[in-house]
Amino acid sequence: MSSDFISELTCAANELDKLSVDEYRCLVERAVRIAREMSLAADSRARRGNGVAVRDLEIAALMVETAADNNEAEGVLLNLVGMIRALKIIVDGKAETRDGD
Repeated sequence: MSSDFISELTCAANELDKLSVDEYRCLVERAVRIAREMSLAADSRARRGNGVAVRDLEIAALMVETAADNNEAEGVLLNLVGMIRALKIIVDGKAETRDGD
């Protein structure tokens, strides 16, 4: 599921001029929700750092929305892509470890 969403976020970051403010907001909200859920599935040490990073990205997304700066909006989306990608690796690794036991 997250691989498809990572692709969707990446495409959106590259085509920001085609997104409305509402579409951007929905993507960010969805990405933040997914990152939070994945962070909960990761270990507790990663969760603490990721929680702060997710909150910081959420704040940045709201600030970008009011400034309407495409470069910053692209940066927020790409940072979310990176975070979700990293969390996916952690969560998938934990799942493989559990399956291997």
